[in-house]
Amino acid sequence: MKIVYIHESIAHKGGLERIFVDKMNYLADRLQYEVYLLTASQGNTPVSFPLSPRVRHFDLGVRFHSQYQYRYPKRLWEAKKLDNLLKERAQMMIDNIHPDFIICTTAWKPEVIGLLKGKAKKIMESHCAREYMAISDNFSRGCVRDLFDRYAARTKFCAVRKYCDVLVTLTVSDARSWAKGCKQPIRIIPNFTSFVSLEDCPNYNVPRAIAVGRLTYQKGFDQLIKAWAEVYKIYPAWKLDIFGEGILKDELKAQIKAYGLENTVTIRPFTDNIAEEYLKSSFFVLSSNYEGFGLVLIEAMACGLPSVAYNCPHGPADIIYNEKDGMLVEKNDLKCFTRSLIKMIQCNENREWMGQNAKIDMKRYSPENIMAKWNNLFKKMT
Repeated sequence: MKIVYIHESIAHKGGLERIFVDKMNYLADRLQYEVYLLTASQGNTPVSFPLSPRVRHFDLGVRFHSQYQYRYPKRLWEAKKLDNLLKERAQMMIDNIHPDFIICTTAWKPEVIGLLKGKAKKIMESHCAREYMAISDNFSRGCVRDLFDRYAARTKFCAVRKYCDVLVTLTVSDARSWAKGCKQPIRIIPNFTSFVSLEDCPNYNVPRAIAVGRLTYQKGFDQLIKAWAEVYKIYPAWKLDIFGEGILKDELKAQIKAYGLENTVTIRPFTDNIAEEYLKSSFFVLSSNYEGFGLVLIEAMACGLPSVAYNCPHGPADIIYNEKDGMLVEKNDLKCFTRSLIKMIQCNENREWMGQNAKIDMKRYSPENIMAKWNNLFKKMT
């Protein structure tokens, strides 16, 4: 069976890139499928996570970033030309490979990939909650940009509804959102984490909390820093380490300085061994405004960390059993979020109990369990 994944690039160290690579590797190495990765704009940039030599990678040389040198409306014209080039080059590869399945995301070019001809079934994955597809990373748009972003999101939704054979969502709530107006079959298959196989456990006595993610509006780190300013007044010995890169880095560092938190909050770069950092921490914090799923959440919990998380759409409510393996807080309730951080710090025994529960609970997200669902889907569609 031949499977082709199409994406702009696998250059960033994000959750989507990690799970894409992990799934392709599993399909190629464990299930013995012929797996191809077609990227549009990878260029000479290395793939951000180790890719199995059994996965054949081809870059199409379509530099979508070149459109951003132009202002609207010319940018739209340039984008259209690039879309046509993507379709032309991808079609040549599809004609050569003759895949059984083409897989892409709902957020990146479904309106182009949906037009590819051939006998391949098209599966589109929702890694970004449908209602947030029009939100840019920095959330600071002008009216014109906002208008075009919303138009683009509507175009993507129409493409999914028209072209995909099966839509795969990561959560029940996102599936319900897509079901409004989308008649295609919807399957719910969450992400997995290989961290479930780790035997080591954290030291729950270490005074350190950890957060991980891109430094963008989506991750809500500005709210986390506000909450930690209150935590610091009571527990000055505790540290918060935020691992990530992104466009809001300077802004967040300025916020840390403004609150006088330089000795307690540190922004650190992404690391290839994030599991080691989880094991050096006592609990995990997720302050996101929205998620497609929350891969870092299941990774941290699989390492044995309890979590404090906003109950944002979508993911945390599917993952966390409140007060058993973590704490769910109503979105935007900063006072309750702060109280939950303090409560987590106050009781070492409770942290350890919830952390051990988390490690057990996350076994449902093992690669074997999740990829069996994918394997069954492929078999049913052939």
